Amino acid sequence: YEASLKIYRDWKNTLDTAHDEGFDEGFGEGHEKGMEEGLRKGMEKGREAEKKALALSMLAEGMTVEVVSRITGLSEDFLRQL
Repeated sequence: YEASLKIYRDWKNTLDTAHDEGFDEGFGEGHEKGMEEGLRKGMEKGREAEKKALALSMLAEGMTVEVVSRITGLSEDFLRQL
């Protein structure tokens, strides 16, 4: 009985350790991917905000919607709504 109990406990400890290590590794990878995705989305939003601010300045300086659209890549319809 004692021997089988020891085998069971050793086996359970091995499984628990493997589970914990797998969880930690998976969590770390998921967290890293989430951070990278968040950074990418934040950078994208920042670029769009910068384009919008630039477009507003260009329009305020009297540039045509067509020219501002060509330079910034923003649609003419979007620029007309600013």
